[in-house]
Amino acid sequence: MGQKFIPNALLFLGATIIGVLIIELGLRVLYPIRFMNVETQGAQEISGWDISPDRVLGWHPKLGTGEYDENGILFGRSIYAKAARPKLLLIGDTVTAGGQIVNGLANLLPPEISFLNGGVPGYNIEQEVEFFFRFQKGLRPDAIIHQMHINDLQASSQLMRARDRTIGLYSPKVTEANINPTLYRYSHIYRFLVAKVASQYSKDELKASAAESLRRMRDYVQDNGIAYQLVLFPVLEPLANWTAYDRETRDYLLNAARKLELDVIDLQPVAEQMIREGIDPKEGPRDTLHPNNHMGKASAKYIVERTRSLRLHLRGEH
Repeated sequence: MGQKFIPNALLFLGATIIGVLIIELGLRVLYPIRFMNVETQGAQEISGWDISPDRVLGWHPKLGTGEYDENGILFGRSIYAKAARPKLLLIGDTVTAGGQIVNGLANLLPPEISFLNGGVPGYNIEQEVEFFFRFQKGLRPDAIIHQMHINDLQASSQLMRARDRTIGLYSPKVTEANINPTLYRYSHIYRFLVAKVASQYSKDELKASAAESLRRMRDYVQDNGIAYQLVLFPVLEPLANWTAYDRETRDYLLNAARKLELDVIDLQPVAEQMIREGIDPKEGPRDTLHPNNHMGKASAKYIVERTRSLRLHLRGEH
C-alpha cells in the first residue's frame, strides 16, 4: 500500500493543479476582471490613505482635504453663488462626482443657486444615503438631486493599499479583509473569491437596503421641507443590448421609488436618443457607465424640463 501512496498522491496533486489551471483559464476567458464587482464598483488600489475605513460605510473619502471639505462636498467640482442660499445638493456615485451633469444644471438654472457636489465614486444607494446623514445633512440644503445608477444594486467595496504596501478590502458588510497582493495581481481565481465572497452581499440584500435607504430619505426631506428629486442613470448603450440583470435592476429601482411615492427621472431615453442620432454619450470608447460632456448637457436639460416644482422650491415659490 505504501508503494501506491506516492504515485496516487502525485496523480492527485497533478490533477488538482490541472483543474486549478483550467478554472483560472476559464475565468480569464469567460469572466474577465472587468466583470468582477470588486473592479466595476470603483475598487482600486489607492496610493496612500486618501480614504478612511468605516465600520458602517465600509470606507469614505477623507474629509477636510484637497478634495472633500468637512461636509463631504467636492468643493473643486461644486459651483458656489455669492448668496448663502439657495443650496442644491447633488448626491450619488461616480457620475455625480464627475461633475458633467452638475455643470449642465448650473448652466441652465439661475446663477444665485449654489450647486454642491456631494458625489462619492464607487458608492451604492445605501452608502450614498448614509454618507448624507453622517456628513452632509448639516448643510441644510434647500433641494437634493439624488442620482442613482443602474450598477447600484451591486456590492460596493474598496481596495486600499497602505504605505507599507499591504492591501485591504473594505465594504459596508465586513471589516477589513487583508488581500494578498501577489495573488490579487496574478490569479483570477483569487480576484473572483475577493469579488464574490469577501463582500458577502446578495442582490436581495442590496434591493432591501436600497429601498430602506430611499424610504429614510423620503421621510427626512418631508419632515424638513426639502425638495427631493431622484434621477436614474442608465447603461450607455441601447436598451436592447442591456443584460437581463441591468434591465431587472432598472425596473426594480423605478418601481421601488414609485412605491414610496417618490418622483424619479429615468435618463435612459436620453442616452437612447443620443445613440440613435449618432452622438456618443460615453466618457470613453468602452465606458458604458460614465457620461461625457454631451450626455451631461442632455441629461441636465432633461432633468430641468421635468423638475418645475423643484425649481420653484429653489426660488422660494413653493
